[in-house]
Amino acid sequence: MIRSIDAIIRMLDADYIENADIEEKVYGVCIDSRKVVEGNLYIPIHGVNNNGHDYVRQAIDNGAKAVLWERNEPNPPQDVVVILVEDTTAALQKLAESYRHQLDMKVIGITGSNGKTSTKDILAGILSQHYVTQKTMGNFNNEIGVPLTLLSLSENVEAAVVEMGMENLGELSFLTNMVKPDIAIITNVGCAHLENLGSMENIAKAKVEIVEGLNDHGLFIYNGDHKLLDDAVKAKMIPGTIRIKTFGKEQPCDGFVDHIRQDETGVSFSLNTEHVYHLDMIGKHNACNAAAAILAAKALGLSDEEIQRGLHSIEKTGLRNELVRIKQALILNDSYKSNPNSALAAMDTMEEFDYDYKIAVLGDMLELGDTSDMIHYTLGKDLVAYQVNEVLTIGEMARYIAQGARDHTQAHVQQFETKEELLAYLLPYLDKNCMILVKGSRGMKLDEVVEELTKHK
Repeated sequence: MIRSIDAIIRMLDADYIENADIEEKVYGVCIDSRKVVEGNLYIPIHGVNNNGHDYVRQAIDNGAKAVLWERNEPNPPQDVVVILVEDTTAALQKLAESYRHQLDMKVIGITGSNGKTSTKDILAGILSQHYVTQKTMGNFNNEIGVPLTLLSLSENVEAAVVEMGMENLGELSFLTNMVKPDIAIITNVGCAHLENLGSMENIAKAKVEIVEGLNDHGLFIYNGDHKLLDDAVKAKMIPGTIRIKTFGKEQPCDGFVDHIRQDETGVSFSLNTEHVYHLDMIGKHNACNAAAAILAAKALGLSDEEIQRGLHSIEKTGLRNELVRIKQALILNDSYKSNPNSALAAMDTMEEFDYDYKIAVLGDMLELGDTSDMIHYTLGKDLVAYQVNEVLTIGEMARYIAQGARDHTQAHVQQFETKEELLAYLLPYLDKNCMILVKGSRGMKLDEVVEELTKHK
């Protein structure tokens, strides 16, 4: 976002302390004083442990041109324009909403328990073949990340792919009304955030909130294979002007995925038995993510040729289904997040590779509520369906994965207390022709294990 300070004051309908020229422009916003660059608007946020107002001097020294400031905070700075607001987080959100309406672009909003980041990456790769396209970077998909994503969009953007997450009812409603998508996609419903929402039905209900901000004549795309999601959609009062399409591996749907095949180069699949596509990502589940993206791309006028080019031009967000070759071993790094659906999807992916020796490294799956122990145990039990030689677990809840695997599989099962112990155990396998899956919730930081392994190339 490039705007004059005066324009920002008007966008926020705010008061200000004029310590400099309000006609000067700011170039982008930043909420981290350490990352402020020359010309930024610094927005100090109240975090769990920190108050961004305490770091305003560092922001100014790094080149902040203006700052937002909560009225009840003492000692506002005296050498930049200070824009006074009641709440800096609310002001960030209001600024983003105002800026979004000033841009002439198509916006696609994406949510889902699993696959939203992959779908975002796939769709952005496709749309970039026809439009000036930007997407949510990293995992900026919450009440802070979404407005930062909107404010990072350039003036000439033609298509924006915005990822939206949620942990409670009402959160997605708030985000989608800020984003105002032209197309909304729900990838699926899983048990992530079951701890907060209490039931799978509530999770489905929360996901369908994405239609509340959808433009009046917009397109709603969702996974038709999920009965809970289908029920939630049918129970929602969706305006008749909104078009609805489904995708999945079961008929009938508008994007029917079939003939899925995978190798180390990616996944091929047919859509509606009419066209075969090849996706430059591994994981058979990504065929459905691609189907959702293709439905959205076709609604925006892209040709099959452009779509196929885009499927080979994907900028992938890290730590998801990454293949890393280290000496003789092939590492499947899927350490960004984990829940039962995504863990089994990762096992499905590993199953497709022809290795005689396979190791599954599984960490805690977080935010699964009161039945977390049984959910972890069930995952361990479900591993009986896979050809895996060893199951290595780390984390308090992952002990139940280990127990389920011991009770139901023939695999060698071992529990580790620390990442250092796990790393030491894995190192000799780098000289063995084997495949190693690393899977766990982000809080487990299992990417650090992969990072240490890569130092031994």
